[in-house]
Amino acid sequence: MPGRQEDYMLKTAIFDMDGLLVDSEPLWREAEKAAFLKVDMELTDADCKLTMGNRTSEVVDYWWHRSPWQRLSPKEVEDDITENVRQLIIEKAEPLPGVDYIINFFKEMDFKIALASSSCMVLIDTVVDKLNLRKKLDIICSAENEEYGKPHPAVFLNTAKKLNVLPVECLVFEDSVLGLIAAKAAQMKCVVVPAIEDQSDQRFVLADFMLDSLEQFEEEELQNLN
Repeated sequence: MPGRQEDYMLKTAIFDMDGLLVDSEPLWREAEKAAFLKVDMELTDADCKLTMGNRTSEVVDYWWHRSPWQRLSPKEVEDDITENVRQLIIEKAEPLPGVDYIINFFKEMDFKIALASSSCMVLIDTVVDKLNLRKKLDIICSAENEEYGKPHPAVFLNTAKKLNVLPVECLVFEDSVLGLIAAKAAQMKCVVVPAIEDQSDQRFVLADFMLDSLEQFEEEELQNLN
């Protein structure tokens, strides 16, 4: 008979990517606005935030169903966004505070370390190489090939399965509400590090901890989670 969640010790750290490890959310907004302008849709930053954390195909579907366009296919718009983001990451992306610190923290704790993102693999690979993270990660998972993206827990559950650990042995770090919901639906502990302007969102109360930066996570927090 399975034990209770509190009977298991955390042994795996799973990190989201966009907005958590890399300051890419402004780049996504820039890319989306440029791509949708080609089909005569002028999105604002607030519009782009409505789909933050979704897969690119889901972002395009969201706006397509609200105002179908004629000039390009949804797949062409999706590909345009992806290529725009890829180029912007290469040109402008910077790691967010605490990335090296938090990876080294869990390495010293002998945790397995994974990246699980809604982004497609071409963008994940671009970020991972830009931040020199490849050798530090045990596994990289994308939600692009899952039947459902976040807030569905599929990408997190698949990550745990590939690492041969139980979901209740995993600690997720996220910046978005969709990611938080996905982590909790997977029965994983979750620490959120939202952008300052998003911290007032009451849905973050679901998180086990909310931090201003990855640098704030210390051994005391880990002990409290266990």
